[in-house]
Amino acid sequence: MNRNFILSFIFGFLFLFMILESCSKEEFIDSGRTVLDYAYECEAVLGPLPKFSCADAIEVPSTKNGVPRTSDSQRAENCDHPWAFGKPCQTGNKIGRYQGLNPDSTENQDVVFITFCRDGGLGVIGHKISTGETCFFSIVDTGANPNDPPKPGDENYNEAWMTPSVVAADNCQNCHMASPFLHTPAVDQIKNPGNPSELLVPFTGNNPYSIIGAEFQQPHTTDIQNSCTSCHRPQCTQHFENYPLDELVMPAPFQNATDFDHSTISNTDREAIRNWCNSLGL
Repeated sequence: MNRNFILSFIFGFLFLFMILESCSKEEFIDSGRTVLDYAYECEAVLGPLPKFSCADAIEVPSTKNGVPRTSDSQRAENCDHPWAFGKPCQTGNKIGRYQGLNPDSTENQDVVFITFCRDGGLGVIGHKISTGETCFFSIVDTGANPNDPPKPGDENYNEAWMTPSVVAADNCQNCHMASPFLHTPAVDQIKNPGNPSELLVPFTGNNPYSIIGAEFQQPHTTDIQNSCTSCHRPQCTQHFENYPLDELVMPAPFQNATDFDHSTISNTDREAIRNWCNSLGL
């Protein structure tokens, strides 16, 4: 068997184990609800779920010195805009954006959905901007077509999408603690085709943020007030190992996602956030 294949398999297994250990410490408890139950709960807040598809998503460029890469790399220095975790220089990943819908099928500017297509999977995050209410969805690992997954009400919807208990067991709120949407150098290359003055993946800043569904725990929050929390909601997840989203692994600054200098921020304030993160036991 090819040695590179064996090494890739071992790395992939270890990375999966690490993700499960860091984001899935809670005991799995099945609520018994179907994903259709959850979808209808989300639609009551976010409006009708659009027809999601990886075919509609935009491929995230992977380049080195501006030249497109043709293969993945495990070293962040081998690409211009690395991903924060997983393979830092991974090709073929795609991101999509859908505007929310009103019951009459007109656009709802208060709701946005972001899709992420990677390794044959499709994940969806729906977010209501004014209230911060958020839903997480993912298609099943095998058998679901990421280019043509069913909508709520379609005959095979429950078979194609994971139940809310399964999605919640991944502890989405730990990786998405500071915001529903994670920003990395890779993601923030892409502008919104509907408005090229903004990024495809929106910034949510310190706006309200909560997760819909009794299966999900709510994101951890702190009442610490200092120079860090004046701009960021802290992000404590430890496994953004390829490219820290900040020295404290917080989301990128809300005005400029790729060029920033935090050298003037108080070390005491940084330490206060670190101590709070450590107290959570994540």
